[in-house]
Amino acid sequence: MTMLGRLACFFPIAHLSLILFAALMFVSHPGLATFLSILFSIYLLPPLLFRAYSLKYPSKSGRWVINNGQRCDWWIAHQLQMIYAAVPAFEAFLRLVPGLYSAWLRLWGSKVGKRVYWTPLVEIIDRHMLRIGDDVIFGHRVVCTSHVVSRKENGEFVLLLRCVRIGSGSFIGALSRLGPGVKIPAKSAIPYDTEYRFSYAE
Repeated sequence: MTMLGRLACFFPIAHLSLILFAALMFVSHPGLATFLSILFSIYLLPPLLFRAYSLKYPSKSGRWVINNGQRCDWWIAHQLQMIYAAVPAFEAFLRLVPGLYSAWLRLWGSKVGKRVYWTPLVEIIDRHMLRIGDDVIFGHRVVCTSHVVSRKENGEFVLLLRCVRIGSGSFIGALSRLGPGVKIPAKSAIPYDTEYRFSYAE
């Protein structure tokens, strides 16, 4: 892991501290500016930092050995998104406003079409690695992850990172799980509690 990767490990606690500080400022000085600082801290700072990072190191699919000391862009993205795994309610609130969650995913770098419906408990693991068409419906507790890590016999931990792609007009049934590299054709209806996995052995 590079020095930047090591520093990124401290971002989640720094991010949480910033959110708490903004909340305390709002309590002591209530007003629009302090309220907006809370929203900025929670929702805008991480994706904007990631987009700035991506100007030099654009997101891309591929395979990496993550324990060999080399740069791993996924690790940076993972640390920037950690707060949303720790506090899922932050994302759930965005899904209550039509179109807002899709716009937020686009800010991360995903491509999300129009009129996509997200149920509140959908779980998106890699918010920058989605390619979704128009009029897609996500059922209750659907999980989309664009990465998987496996351990080889020589001790290497290999990361596979591939976008999840969902065609326009598709319905993703409740409890479905979509893994890295999965491509759902347009107008598909994915049954309840279905798992689609890319070939991890690639």
